[in-house]
Order: sequence, then C-alpha cells, then structure tokens
Amino acid sequence: MRKFTTVSQFIQECSYLVDHGAAYSVEEVEKHIEEKDLIDWLEQEYPFGSELGLDFSLFKKQHRDYLHEQYDSILGGYQGDERRKWGIENNGLTLLISWGTEILRDLYGRNNMSDWVEE
Repeated sequence: MRKFTTVSQFIQECSYLVDHGAAYSVEEVEKHIEEKDLIDWLEQEYPFGSELGLDFSLFKKQHRDYLHEQYDSILGGYQGDERRKWGIENNGLTLLISWGTEILRDLYGRNNMSDWVEE
C-alpha cells in the first residue's frame, strides 16, 4: 500500500467514526499518538465486525509505523496550538482528519502545483 493510500484510508476511517457520532478529547487522541498505539487503540474501541467496526487489516507494521511517525511529528511541533492553527478543540478525531490532510500535503508537496497551469 502506498503512503498516500495509507493516510487517505486512515482519514476515511476517522471520518466514518465522526459521522457516526464518535468523539474523544484532543488530549486522549494525543496520548495515543505519543504512545504510538493510535491504530491499535482504535481497533480495540471499534473491532472489525462490530456495529461501528473499523477494518485496518491492510495496515501492516510499516504502514502503522509510518502513520505514528507522521502524527507524532505534527504533535511535536504543534501540541497546544490545535485551536489556534486548526480551530479544533472538541473532538480529537477531527484533529486526526486535519493532521492527516497536513500529512498528505507534505507527502504530495505543498508547492507542487505542476498539474495546475496559470492562465
């Protein structure tokens, strides 16, 4: 699985949870980022096959490690600025979505606009 697919699929799973009313504090989510057990924690909270079950079966160790590394990097640089920078203060899952978007921007290249042509 490509990095882009890993991150976008993780964002999709978080969006699914938010759409179904799931919520965790920003602090709770950041704790799991720090402990590098974010995906394991979400799998325990929403086991595959349950009503809101998540399917992370395609996420091998390298994919999980990559996500943990990327989220931890953002946490290290922006912890405490969640409200100011992203406007998020009530649901840590929405922070995962926003930070996932940041990861995709970094992955693709913030300044890579080669597919857009100025007219």
